[in-house]
Amino acid sequence: MMVIEICAYRLLAPFFGNSVYTWTALIGVILIAFSAGGYLGGHLADRKMALDLLGWLLAGSAVLTFFIPALHTVFAVGMSAQGLIAGPVMISLLLFAIPGILLGAVSPAAVRFYSLTLKDTHVGAAAGTISMLGSLGSFVGTFLSGFFLLSTFGVRSIFFGTAALLLLLAIAAFVLAKNTLKQQAPVILSGLFAFGMSWMTAPKPKPGVIYEHESFYHHIEVSERSEGNVKRRILQLDSTMEGGMDANTGDLILPYQQYWKLALLREPAKVGSALFIGAGAFGMPENVSREFPEAAVDVVEIDPQVIEVGRKFFKLDEHPHVKAHAGDARRYLLQNGGKKWDLIFGDAYNGIRQIPPHLATQEFYQQIADHLEPKGVFIMNLIASISGPKAELTSGMIATVRKAFPYVEVFAVGYRRDETQNVILMAAREDLKPLIVDRYVKQGSWQEQLIRTHVPAGTVPRSTYVFTDDHNPVDAIIARGLLE
Repeated sequence: MMVIEICAYRLLAPFFGNSVYTWTALIGVILIAFSAGGYLGGHLADRKMALDLLGWLLAGSAVLTFFIPALHTVFAVGMSAQGLIAGPVMISLLLFAIPGILLGAVSPAAVRFYSLTLKDTHVGAAAGTISMLGSLGSFVGTFLSGFFLLSTFGVRSIFFGTAALLLLLAIAAFVLAKNTLKQQAPVILSGLFAFGMSWMTAPKPKPGVIYEHESFYHHIEVSERSEGNVKRRILQLDSTMEGGMDANTGDLILPYQQYWKLALLREPAKVGSALFIGAGAFGMPENVSREFPEAAVDVVEIDPQVIEVGRKFFKLDEHPHVKAHAGDARRYLLQNGGKKWDLIFGDAYNGIRQIPPHLATQEFYQQIADHLEPKGVFIMNLIASISGPKAELTSGMIATVRKAFPYVEVFAVGYRRDETQNVILMAAREDLKPLIVDRYVKQGSWQEQLIRTHVPAGTVPRSTYVFTDDHNPVDAIIARGLLE
């Protein structure tokens, strides 16, 4: 069941995102199913004193597990329109409730049969033994899924393999119950039928998709379409577009990607070293390297497969001064304690607008400040709004960044301030206002295009709440913004 639960999250993320709501719905449904299964298993074991009961419970869960990928393919798109709470709850009920009930019934039935082998003289020992084996099984399933299966096989293949294992266990139970092959035949045929039906309903590739892969962290998708002379190549991780470029030239194609150039508002307008937290499609780091060929550009990306995709589809190998490092950003900074950069750009996401919480705290931004040159700047991309109910994340992040940087300026890439958009924070140790407000820039220049999106200090959302490692509700705030 732990293999199913962990892999189920990867199944749901492309349609419902990586929000706390998806995990909550999934875990809640499975816990309720297991509770109902425990009650059912106890009653069935008292009424049917035959070992083949375990075979039927395991066979039923095997057949339904075979159907999970097919049902997901058919219903996930429609249920994604039901919202961030109702959608994950409904799809979890459809896919996992009945298999969870049947698997939940196995343990109490196993306790009953094991106690019979001891002539009901050691019921407590039987319950303890089955409980221990169940916990060890959960441990094995968890470690096997997290450390091996998800990085080695596709999610559909894992469900098929889990169902096949359950079917083999069911056959073993029937053999122990001395059922004949003729009695087992319907179970075996049902499993083969379920596998065949599910295999035939494999999802069709989306138009324009040139690469798909299930990594340890994400469902990675690269798509491409031509618009005039521009060949837009986009990287999508799970349900979120993470970056893109013109596949012909390597030029940036997303407006927010231009905002690394805010670092050039200072004099001299030069970047000697830069660190990008989150690779996206490597467009910004490569852009820095083209502008300043001698600059040392580091990129920290937690998913090694994203780096490989960058090499294959986003020209990373054409930029020898761009060094990609696979790992967590905070760990990378700890391991490079004495290293400093002129520019650090934060653009790490894990799903729909989902900033990893440990990369959104006062302690992390102090780490950033400690790794900047005295005149260096920190720039961060938020997906939020400037005003209205969706501005809660923006106000909290500004208050948090200000604990590490005395000067923070805000830019809104969208049109309406109350709409969700790319919100850019620019932070430094020295006053940034003379670079933005008190200067003349040429009309139509890139400087003018960026500066005109500046949000005046009087209209920036305010908050006194600071996110820390000890207390950080950023997941809940992002979830509330998605509901809005």
